[in-house]
Amino acid sequence: MMQKVLEKIALSPKEDDEVQSSLDRQGRARSWLRQRRISIAANISSMLLLRIASRISFMLMSFYLGERFASTTAVVCVLEAFYISEFLLAPIVGSLSDRLGRKLFLLLAPVTGAVAAAFLMSGALSSSHTVTHHFNLHLLGILVLILVGRLIEGATTAINAPASLGYITDLTVGSEQLRTRVMTIFEIATVGGLAIAIPLGGKVSSMLGLWGFIVVMALHALNFLLVAFGVKESVQRVTRTHRHGAMRESLHLLRDKHIFTFLPAWLAINTLVGAWITLFTLVLTYPAPAADLRFPGQLLYGGWSKETASYMLGGLSLLLLLGMGVWTVIIPRIRRTSAMLIALAGLALCIISLSIINGLADNLAHLSGNGLLIAYGLVPLVMLGVFLLSGFPPAALNQMAAIADARAGQRGAVMGLYSVVLGIGQFMGGFAGGVAIDLGGFYGLMIFSALLSLLSLASVLYMRIHKHDMIYNKD
Repeated sequence: MMQKVLEKIALSPKEDDEVQSSLDRQGRARSWLRQRRISIAANISSMLLLRIASRISFMLMSFYLGERFASTTAVVCVLEAFYISEFLLAPIVGSLSDRLGRKLFLLLAPVTGAVAAAFLMSGALSSSHTVTHHFNLHLLGILVLILVGRLIEGATTAINAPASLGYITDLTVGSEQLRTRVMTIFEIATVGGLAIAIPLGGKVSSMLGLWGFIVVMALHALNFLLVAFGVKESVQRVTRTHRHGAMRESLHLLRDKHIFTFLPAWLAINTLVGAWITLFTLVLTYPAPAADLRFPGQLLYGGWSKETASYMLGGLSLLLLLGMGVWTVIIPRIRRTSAMLIALAGLALCIISLSIINGLADNLAHLSGNGLLIAYGLVPLVMLGVFLLSGFPPAALNQMAAIADARAGQRGAVMGLYSVVLGIGQFMGGFAGGVAIDLGGFYGLMIFSALLSLLSLASVLYMRIHKHDMIYNKD
């Protein structure tokens, strides 16, 4: 009897092979999921390292140029060349990574970053004893060298961002919830990189000066190793089929009414962020005697140390980062335009509070006791304004994702506008903001910010009235 039972439950050779095959498939699936987690983490960490290295490089160059050139506009033109190459190359790289694979470009990015740092350090060190008050051919050559370095540095971001976002998309196919979570982490890591790099850049500048570019090169080397050993290729190299070019496709998408009406708000906020991040430390650290003569009665124009200015901007960036995390929980419960309007109210609070602080004294040495109390009282309002403002980026990201879901088969193209709009906004913000500072000092920057907030407000109100924010993700 027992033998008959055993014969019934015994597996045939064919059934045994099927069970073993199933176990092998489960093992491979677990291995793939583990590798996917490692690759995603390595990819985001790579982007974080690149952002930190690029921002430290920017801090070193902004301090260097700010100390040697009187015109904010001239300094910004050199610094903002970064965004020209980023805007022009990002769509091309995104298209090429579809054919040649993502890992190639993720490896190429830190290499170009190190080359850019070498150009910038060479140009800056060669002019350390050059008189910059009188224009000459030697000075022109130095500026060209630095300009080339900034263009290459912009190409570094243009190479990394589309490949990195494409890599995330490849590894999250079929899991919209995972994709949303990873994309949010990507955004937080982007802001976090700035928050970490700004105080770190000030410290590196104070300790090493222009030799701080060696730190930048070391970060790029670490990035290269991380990608080489931590990232597994996500796409096969294929022959490209006939389709529109990436740049042409992006321009075609601008005809969509939801994108067209949302674009002014998104572009205005990117321009504002570009102006503040690029110019905040520059305007605070302008040499004190010259600053008081140029724009007297402005506390926030010149006279601040590099470290203090770096810590101030780093603290505000960190607050922006924490606020984004909180807003990610709040936004799904309210209309997107509601979150954007609250964010714009926070921006208005920042502009008003900073403008009042700016008028308290000529510089820190002349700040009275009452003025100090007023400043301390207004700082929490600035922080509250930044926290409220931090709701705009995640709300905008949700709006872009909803628009992408509404256009079947073009999700990547819609999200590809991220790099293009970011590049244009950051470039416009740095350049136009520099002109505003040359015209009116810190007050000029605040007036420029107010105009951008009004443009964004008009766009958001139009979206709300026409219910363009009522597009919902399919999930």
